[in-house]
Amino acid sequence: MIGVILWSDAADQKAVIWCEDQGDLAFLANPELAECADPFFQVGDVVEFDVRTERNLRLARNTNRIEHTMGHALADGLRSLADTPNEAAGPAETAEIIPFRIEHATRPLPGAIPQQQRRG
Repeated sequence: MIGVILWSDAADQKAVIWCEDQGDLAFLANPELAECADPFFQVGDVVEFDVRTERNLRLARNTNRIEHTMGHALADGLRSLADTPNEAAGPAETAEIIPFRIEHATRPLPGAIPQQQRRG
């Protein structure tokens, strides 16, 4: 299976993996490591692994890094962009959000419709 590291702790050699099948998350712990990645997996790493289920938990085994990503730097960079005001975009350049409202029409009860108006 292919997945992405969502959380990792290098000191304890533990990680949580989002799985490509979008099922339950997979947990990686030191006993499940056949070979420890050097350096240990970081947030955002794309990994390939085997899965086994034990007591309703998905456990990752034989985990190999496919792609080493920017890890926390990517999340921090995106977060800093969200905090930066966009001076170029003025009120006229932003999207108008139109609220979705459902108008509740009063409908007569089925028994209240005269017999000649009923179909079927």
